[in-house]
Amino acid sequence: MKILRGSFFTTLFLFLIFFIDGQLSRGFVDLFAEKWHPASHILLFFTVFLFLNFSKEYIFFLFFTLGLFYDVYYLHVIGLFTFILPLLTVVIYHFLSVFLLNRWTRVLAIITIVFFFEIISFVSASLLHLASLTFPDFIIYALVPTLVFNALLFLLLQPLFEKVYLWWIRNRNVTNA
Repeated sequence: MKILRGSFFTTLFLFLIFFIDGQLSRGFVDLFAEKWHPASHILLFFTVFLFLNFSKEYIFFLFFTLGLFYDVYYLHVIGLFTFILPLLTVVIYHFLSVFLLNRWTRVLAIITIVFFFEIISFVSASLLHLASLTFPDFIIYALVPTLVFNALLFLLLQPLFEKVYLWWIRNRNVTNA
């Protein structure tokens, strides 16, 4: 029952983060008069830490569902993020032991995850004629501001993530003993 309750609240929390990401991204585009396009990816931050408490199958299904919602809510085309988000969960799971080594590897991991998410998203959107930016414009006006913003945001939120991470580890050790 505890796992079901945890899964339910985690799912609701991730859907809340999904909407917060969208509002933050939209707010920054409005703030910078639509010249710079930094995108918030708090949802991707949580992916690294979710593997500590949930199975890879559950996380894969959860991010498949979130990708479907992302496609419907933001793009109105099903398939792009329904593919990209689960793909990233598989990659994160594969490198999880490296990502959790220390504070700086987590920062580099987040920058790398956001980089690949943005590149794959842009290339896919361009192939589907959903993007109007050229690649150099994408790099200058979207990718670089997104990487800088998410790196700073993760550095700001990392102490909170570490407290939750340590709590999950302690809680898991107590229930396993």
